[in-house]
Amino acid sequence: TTPPHIGTFVVLRENTLCIFFSSNYQAVHTQDTQVRVMEPLVVEQAEETNNLSAPQVNEPSDRIWLGSLSRELRTAIELLPSCQRCRRLRRKCDTNLPSCRLCHHAKAECSFFDNSLQQVLPRSYVLSLIKRVQELKALRNASQSNQPPENYAPADEATSEQEHTSGHVSNPPSTQNFDGHFPLSNSDFTSRFFGSSSVFVLTVQLSNRVLNDPTQFNPPDSPGLSFGFSEEGFNNPITAAACRTSSSSREMLAALLGYYKSSLNTIYPFVDEATLQADLEVYLEHQPLGGRLHGKAAYQYFRISMIYAIACANKSRHMRHLVASDDDFYAEGLKHVESVTSEMSGDSLQALLLLIVYCLFHPRKGDIWKLLDYACRLSVELGYHTELPMYDETSKDMSLRRSTFWSLYTLERIIGQIFGRPSDLPEQIITTDYPGILATGSPTDQESVQVFSAAHHYRLVYLRSEIYREIYLSTTPLTHDLEWFVGRYFALMSWYDATLLGESLAGVGTSTCNVAFHSTIVFLFQPLLLKALSEQHQTGTEVTVLPSENYRSACELIRTYEKIVRSPDDTALGIYPMTITSAHYIYLAGLTIMSYVSISIEGRIQILGPLTQDALDRQLQPIDYSDIYRISGSCLVLLTWCANTWVGMSGMLGMYRKLSEKLLPLLAKADLS
Repeated sequence: TTPPHIGTFVVLRENTLCIFFSSNYQAVHTQDTQVRVMEPLVVEQAEETNNLSAPQVNEPSDRIWLGSLSRELRTAIELLPSCQRCRRLRRKCDTNLPSCRLCHHAKAECSFFDNSLQQVLPRSYVLSLIKRVQELKALRNASQSNQPPENYAPADEATSEQEHTSGHVSNPPSTQNFDGHFPLSNSDFTSRFFGSSSVFVLTVQLSNRVLNDPTQFNPPDSPGLSFGFSEEGFNNPITAAACRTSSSSREMLAALLGYYKSSLNTIYPFVDEATLQADLEVYLEHQPLGGRLHGKAAYQYFRISMIYAIACANKSRHMRHLVASDDDFYAEGLKHVESVTSEMSGDSLQALLLLIVYCLFHPRKGDIWKLLDYACRLSVELGYHTELPMYDETSKDMSLRRSTFWSLYTLERIIGQIFGRPSDLPEQIITTDYPGILATGSPTDQESVQVFSAAHHYRLVYLRSEIYREIYLSTTPLTHDLEWFVGRYFALMSWYDATLLGESLAGVGTSTCNVAFHSTIVFLFQPLLLKALSEQHQTGTEVTVLPSENYRSACELIRTYEKIVRSPDDTALGIYPMTITSAHYIYLAGLTIMSYVSISIEGRIQILGPLTQDALDRQLQPIDYSDIYRISGSCLVLLTWCANTWVGMSGMLGMYRKLSEKLLPLLAKADLS
């Protein structure tokens, strides 16, 4: 892509600051974190506040602090563009931070126009980015020397003692970090990072406490048998598709198109359904001929091929023979993937989103991280994150642009949070509105309800992202007590109450909201659960009570997915897309349930009863395990289905089976079930 204008500040990947410098390619390294010059990367947040427009006071301490920066970084700051006020007055801007001299004396906000983001940013925001970089550097140095960072102050002991004596049930602030690098079994030097929100971190904590077997994560002694011949013909979808000569009928193609509209395009409505009929005609015209297409025809052919591949992948859980058709359609789309992703256009962004959605069903057929990274960059380059109208854009085009951006935002956020990784689209730069809700139809109309629920889902993802950033991506130790988590829980509950509908209206959209809410509750309280399972407690900071809301949400997740998997193909729940994210949620719910079983058996930590808003005291109440065997059995059935669908899930099934076989008899022996 074409780099922005010289001197433009661009916020790039989480906690990383990039400055487009002159023609010299330089990089200023601050240990792990880099302030890169003239290196276009992807956008991410660097400040915890969402208010970019609030000016900061030009404190003398900021001047002194900036004077301690390296010469290269000070030079980069001097090359920032002039502020808007100095440009308007035709005065020379000294580009000081957090405001230039003229704006400081006039007590006016000092802001400049970012040509890359197409957005006005306050200069104080740049200062916050630089401070963030310095904080990360100090944090890394402190972790290497096993000393707390300079700006970290421990919790006030007097406050904790006062809460204890007043009868208020509370946990002290948590300061532990469970992020980790997990070595890969097929390499001695490669590891993969998973943050504290990942189910794999919970797996390690729970299994170490319950199974107490240090060899449980070792790779198998003998690898699988090697047949000694090339499997190119099996692994290459284009080669495999060439072995089959049958073509799909027009009736089957029309049915698959309707299936995609009712399922995936309801949750992620980035495809304009009005254009699909014309795309189908182009596909039927060129489908028997093969070969490569160019221009608009290539986009149409690729779009239809990927839609059919995704529809077959979704429907194949009911009709296994569609797996072959899934491969065929995907192979046809791959022929044109280079031509449809090489341009900077909305059609290219749509093509990337189709590939991302397909990877949710087949994670080994593409690098979903690179696809998300490329799609996020492209969306910002195209200005999809802003509400500014584009040239010759109709209201329909703007609506599709919003839906496309929020579909990407939702996919990128959910996938990143599942694995505990930072994201590429910071909330600070997002100004576009949520997609509009269809006004046609009645409140009891099935189709209208699903569209409404799916659009309402974007708001929850945004709320969840704010919570995730605060408790999982903070550069300082977590200092939130139990009441902070309870406050966030009721904020999520207010969203959920607005989406509650009757069981008769259950479908793709309502199930998406249901799964999103309960999985959010599970991951909200996971830091407390991880701390409770950890054997390395700091003196006086042990978790003494745990809320039970995440246990109940985990059980509700299992019940929801059981209904979906058992629903017939021709029902509203039967078309719900079961993807790799569903598999992770099922496993996360199962481990959360087993974690509470382990904690209840030990009896070391007390459990709170159902939370009520504005309650002065939290009541203790043991968990009711009367339904634990049915829930655990359902979880085993679901994990078995996942292991049959995705080979990599077999380890998760085995781990859950080990934990349940050991813990459930102990629960019965303790007369708790």
